[in-house]
Amino acid sequence: MQTSSSQPPVHVHPRLPTIRFRLALLVLSCVLPAAIVSAFLIYDHYRVERASLLGEAMATARSMVSVVDRDFETIVTALRTLATSDDIGDADLAEFRRQAADLHAILPITEVILYDAATRRQLMNTVRDPLPAEPGDEKLLHDVTLRTQPAVTGMTRGVGGNATITVAIPVVRDGVVRYVLAAQVLPAALGGILTEQKIPNSWRAAILDGDLRIVARNVDIDRHLGTRPAAEVVQRMHRQPEDTFDGTTVDGRSVVVLYSRSARSGWSVTLGVPHQDLTAGLLRTLESLIIATVVILALGLGMAWLVGGRIAHSVQALISPANALGMGQPVKPAIVDFREAQQVADSLVRAAAALDEARGRADKELLERRAAQEALQEADLRKDEFLATLAHELRNPMAPLVNALEIMRLGGPGAAPPPNVLDIIERQLKQMVRLVDDLLDVSRITTGKLGIRDDRIVLQDVVTHSLETAGPLIAQRRHALAVHVPDEPTALRGDATRLAQVFSNLLNNAAKYTPNGGRIALHAVRLHDKVRIEISDNGIGIAADVLPHVFDIFFQADRSLGRTQAGLGIGLSLARRLVELHGGTLTATSPGKGLGSTFALELPVATDEVSAPPADDEGGVPLPALRVLVADDNIDHANTLRTLLIAAGQTVNVCYDGLSALRSAETFEPHIAFLDIGMPRMDGYELARRLRAEPRHRGCMLVAVTGWGQDKDQQRSLAAGFDRHVVKPLQPAQLRGLLQERAGRATMHLA
Repeated sequence: MQTSSSQPPVHVHPRLPTIRFRLALLVLSCVLPAAIVSAFLIYDHYRVERASLLGEAMATARSMVSVVDRDFETIVTALRTLATSDDIGDADLAEFRRQAADLHAILPITEVILYDAATRRQLMNTVRDPLPAEPGDEKLLHDVTLRTQPAVTGMTRGVGGNATITVAIPVVRDGVVRYVLAAQVLPAALGGILTEQKIPNSWRAAILDGDLRIVARNVDIDRHLGTRPAAEVVQRMHRQPEDTFDGTTVDGRSVVVLYSRSARSGWSVTLGVPHQDLTAGLLRTLESLIIATVVILALGLGMAWLVGGRIAHSVQALISPANALGMGQPVKPAIVDFREAQQVADSLVRAAAALDEARGRADKELLERRAAQEALQEADLRKDEFLATLAHELRNPMAPLVNALEIMRLGGPGAAPPPNVLDIIERQLKQMVRLVDDLLDVSRITTGKLGIRDDRIVLQDVVTHSLETAGPLIAQRRHALAVHVPDEPTALRGDATRLAQVFSNLLNNAAKYTPNGGRIALHAVRLHDKVRIEISDNGIGIAADVLPHVFDIFFQADRSLGRTQAGLGIGLSLARRLVELHGGTLTATSPGKGLGSTFALELPVATDEVSAPPADDEGGVPLPALRVLVADDNIDHANTLRTLLIAAGQTVNVCYDGLSALRSAETFEPHIAFLDIGMPRMDGYELARRLRAEPRHRGCMLVAVTGWGQDKDQQRSLAAGFDRHVVKPLQPAQLRGLLQERAGRATMHLA
């Protein structure tokens, strides 16, 4: 009989270990690693439990610190209430002394003292009579008077040697600290905090004052009152407000030390947890593990010896199916003599099928990963293209601006600029502002922060406004524009400015992507409860494969360097989102490239009647002369704003940092101030707070003129005292409106 070359012959050696021996090794190899893993898991559980216990202990320390601060705050609140008494200023303080004595019954204090802030002498004492001649704590009284804030001392020894804690507050009369009101607290009053926390008897807990001296302790307080913890603990507490480490208590016990220090009062709480409290559970669990491992190992070896003889034959029968499975061949069921071996044989068959299924899933997952990687690469490419386009579009207006400035310089000082130079500058600046505004609007919409007004508006007015915006470009490209709107006013609900932005965006696109001399049409028709507006052109059109993506953010059909039309690929996406915010729809159709395109809007019609807008009669009203303060570290912006204000007949004072503006306001006393936020020496927020703190500047209208325009920036401006928040650039209409608003205030008195 010949053996196949693909399967080596099987050699039987009489000295090889038996199945029983191998099963015994199998049991041993299973039990011992399991025991090791169990020990590791137990130790890991111990570490987690230890960390949890220490975390709870640290939470207890923090809670105790909060209780200490709360107790001091309670005393401060009571003293502040007492300080409002009108009897403090009387020559006879008997009534005030009676009021102060009432605090002894409700607070853990021993005496209340009233000091004269100037002489540091006692004016009233609820316990001592006559009053002592010596002055009070010089440092405490000086700090309270200077800082005009409550203060808590560390533990001190009084005249009789008694340990006390002093809580003091300033008493302000007519804006000046006239008196200092203080209360003496016994350290024993803080001992109740330790009792309330139910700290285990084996733990050591202490409350430390700002000088790190023990004020209260759950054990041996009489022995350790006024002492400091171990030197290592003191050093760590000086370095950081909280920590956990191995150390010793003041009485020499080895513990895990935890402490937390209050940021308000400077007082601290320390806890000492004995190591045996943390390791006792671990030792008991490890002992049980060792016993269980020995028992399991003995039982396993005995069972291996008994079963080994019975399974030897069946194991031999399983070799052939196992070899087939390893070589990826079809597996045939093995013929064995007991149920368990038959289950193994069936498992080999199922494993072969599962292996084939797993290979199929692996191939599918590989394809999915490749598709995901390609999508990521496409997104990264779109991002790079957008950044490159953004840089290109921002640089485009810069080039004519630089050229226009150079042309103006060629004329020499005082010479009038050529007629078209100012038009070029205005047109390119508007282009840059439009790019930035579109980016900000897209950001607000995608983050859900863009709000629209819900006003009653007229479709015809919105169309007129959009035509005013898009008209110059349409005229420049010599397009024929046809506009058809209903004769009767059509009422809508929404934001007129945002809808005009949508219409002008679509009209501008039609003008840009239609060759010179083309045709553009705006057609609006009433359809029951909706109005349909179509903006069509005979321009370059949209290819069929591009049409589904025209409203995608940052999508551009022409991505070549030689494309003739500019854009960031956000205008149509922004327009659709704005229309959707108004409850409408925006769609695009095109017969194909070179055949023009049509953008259709459908908006719900308002059911209420349209009222005529109020007439604007303020445009020609001359502005009264105001004193205007301008503060901006951008010298060019500050000086140009001054020129515009002077041209409007205003008296202007310009500063280039916050501190100079504050000093100028003292003598200039402006009616309105245009302030930048980011300035050297003093920012705009602090400048606004300083101006608002002065009564003579409370009538001054404060306007923040800044490049920061997010919601949080506007909220911060309002909190600092600004009346208005304007994002640069400040438009002439905005400037005139702000001046008119200030001039129209009923309380304004011009000098």
